[in-house]
Amino acid sequence: MKKRIVTGILAHVDAGKTTCIEQMLYQSGQIRKLGRVDHKDAFLDFDAEERNHGITIYAKEAFLEWNDTEIYVIDTPGHVDFSSEMERSLQVLDLAVILINGQDGVQSHTETIWRCLEHYQIPAVIFVNKMDISFREKADLMHDLLGHFTDACIDWSDPEKEEKLAMINDDILNEYMEHGSVSSGLLQEAFMKRQVYPVLFGSALKGDGVSDLLDLITEMVPERSYPDEFGARVYKISEDAQKNRLTHIRVTGGVLRARDRIGEDEKVDQIRIYSGKDYKMLPEAEAGMVCVLKGLNHAEAGQGLGFEESNPVSLLHAFMSYEIAVPEGADRMTLSRICRKLAEQDPQLQISVDEKTHKISVQIMGEMQKEILQKKIYEECGIMIGFSEGRILFQETIREPVSGSGHFEPLRHYAEVHVRLTPLERNSGLEFVNECIPDTLSAGFQKSIMDALERKRHKGVLTGSPLTDVRISLVAGKGHLKHTMGGDFREAAGRAVRQALMKADNILLEPYYDFILTVPADNLSYALYDLEQRNASVNVENDDQRMRITGRGPVRRLMNYQNEVVSYTKGKGLFTFQQAGYFPSEEQARLTEESGYDPEMDFRNPPDSVFCANGSGYIVPWYKADESMHIQIRTSEETGVYRRESIRVREDQLETILEKAAGNNRSKKKPGSSAQKKPAKPYRSNVVQLPKYLIVDGYNIIYDWPELKELAKDDLFNAREKLIAVMAEYQAYTGQKMMIVFDGYQVRDNYGSRDQKGDLLVVYTKYGETADAYIEKTSLDLENQYDLTVASSDGLVQNAILAHGALRISARQLRNMIEAMETIIQSDFM
Repeated sequence: MKKRIVTGILAHVDAGKTTCIEQMLYQSGQIRKLGRVDHKDAFLDFDAEERNHGITIYAKEAFLEWNDTEIYVIDTPGHVDFSSEMERSLQVLDLAVILINGQDGVQSHTETIWRCLEHYQIPAVIFVNKMDISFREKADLMHDLLGHFTDACIDWSDPEKEEKLAMINDDILNEYMEHGSVSSGLLQEAFMKRQVYPVLFGSALKGDGVSDLLDLITEMVPERSYPDEFGARVYKISEDAQKNRLTHIRVTGGVLRARDRIGEDEKVDQIRIYSGKDYKMLPEAEAGMVCVLKGLNHAEAGQGLGFEESNPVSLLHAFMSYEIAVPEGADRMTLSRICRKLAEQDPQLQISVDEKTHKISVQIMGEMQKEILQKKIYEECGIMIGFSEGRILFQETIREPVSGSGHFEPLRHYAEVHVRLTPLERNSGLEFVNECIPDTLSAGFQKSIMDALERKRHKGVLTGSPLTDVRISLVAGKGHLKHTMGGDFREAAGRAVRQALMKADNILLEPYYDFILTVPADNLSYALYDLEQRNASVNVENDDQRMRITGRGPVRRLMNYQNEVVSYTKGKGLFTFQQAGYFPSEEQARLTEESGYDPEMDFRNPPDSVFCANGSGYIVPWYKADESMHIQIRTSEETGVYRRESIRVREDQLETILEKAAGNNRSKKKPGSSAQKKPAKPYRSNVVQLPKYLIVDGYNIIYDWPELKELAKDDLFNAREKLIAVMAEYQAYTGQKMMIVFDGYQVRDNYGSRDQKGDLLVVYTKYGETADAYIEKTSLDLENQYDLTVASSDGLVQNAILAHGALRISARQLRNMIEAMETIIQSDFM
């Protein structure tokens, strides 16, 4: 098998990445003619928007061979607005090539790239480009690299190179002292451990130094061995000209063949190798290759396939969220579908739809990304969107370790999960650890819980912002072979994390900038005062009649600050900045209050647990749930380690409880009884007994029941959710199918929706369609399939449904039936 290397070309915008790859392809014989970015004919800049702007927007692959080595090159965006696209590519690299503009040296985004490489522990070669037109000397540029990066940067053309290499570690020093040179094996080892960073100087446009760069890439990366088992990492989702969904992967083990299945319901239709916009199809892909799969419909960027683990933690995030402004009369359903597709291709967009207002929000890195997104949506569906002013995105974390438990046991379901949350270093993201003892919970159940924890987007309880910088450890859990379904652990795990956060000392994090402010000496006092008012920390340096202020401050206080600087310095000041990450907010109390977020009213992220008694689930509030858990977890005072101390309910007891909850606790006939000796004669009838189906007129019930009517005055959304919760419990008790219909005929641009919750269907009618009309139509459709009952106090509904054989009950009758159910449950429970 040939040696294979995957490298990415990374740089600040306009450093010459695409030109460098053009030369690499040309000198390796992959292309016969050199293109240029400014001529709009570069091999990899085939996208119309990229040619118009003269920058790389989307990561693209190229393939070449050099020194009997297959090299897969990924051209990444250099513009800061598309840095999330660059970061996703890092997950599959063996090494990175950092291009430095020889005219500018290390720039702000170059430092961001360096932080990303540190985060993912990727070795790097540095190529200082544009030396044919640079006014700066090598020594000056090397000083810049050593100051911004590390003193392990070594000029590869330096005559004293090997002496400097000898200072890397003791093994290299000993070899150099003994033999006077350094072997390639030790050098490769040091390079892969990020102990040395070779630096080359050249000109990609003229082709100077590019062959040396290719030599260095093949020399510094050792040949890698791969496991026989299939594994791969997904780093990008895109589509081809025919709108086929494409999954970009790096194979990390085994062999993948066309028509192979991945998981239970995914099959590979084609395997493609892309070089620019052209590709060839392969019958199979071997370990080490970068390829594109057609046929996978559910893979996500960052996902591991086969034995590979799922998403590593992303370092770069958008700091701003914008609401999409939709023109009146636009097709919102089509727009939502296009937005979902774009979010699959770029997960950092974090496109979401508000359930109350149906407004679409999107997270964007900057103005350039906003412009590109606007044009892509217009090309896809002909809708020219706009954007709101935008709001700052916060995050949340915890101060000290805390435990949490979640129980989910409605009728015929069972799951219990215990977790521990531990704070991590700032900007670490979320980490998931399985500390559950194998003998106490099956491997399959453990995997289900870990998958549920990793896939959920956990929200904090201060402002509902994403949770970060926390290790979530699975401590214990319990399931049942018969009654635990796929989604039960998802419910229990989410409730466990949520309950832990309700008990925790929470911290609100906000995004910060690292900045450099250069002003005339006369403006220093005002600048320092102004930055202090903006909660920024500063450090002042004197620089020849101009003052250089470096510091860090919150993004929300420094947005558009360059305009302020231009104003008070009369155009003589300069403000530059880069993302510093998230740090604790100094105004947590005020910002939390202003958000108006109530964690106990967030029905998608409940902290309470659900237990079951006599055929119905009941809710136990989060602050009382621990004492009701079937597994009791205690902390050792000496070691602080969590351990499973006792299980309140044994497996045989659990079986009995679940059978009783399901209504199967009828007394069994004794052997030899008369009932067994003389079986009853079967009853015969020509009447077919149809299953029952209850249809509920949602708003009619809300405005009839006093407590819901009162709640609806201030919050109609919560009144609806309360009715849905009550009917879901009633449905679980009766076991019959149910439908709740809410009237949406007066809501413009409303296309209606259907939300299936087990055997309970929640329907919102579309604009122009009343609930009465929908109920009448549904009654007609179902009249021969079900024994229909419609719950509504609207007398006009009665005439419509009686013709279809349905029975009407009033809102008061429905209320009496539910109260009777609650009385039976309480008496059985007591």
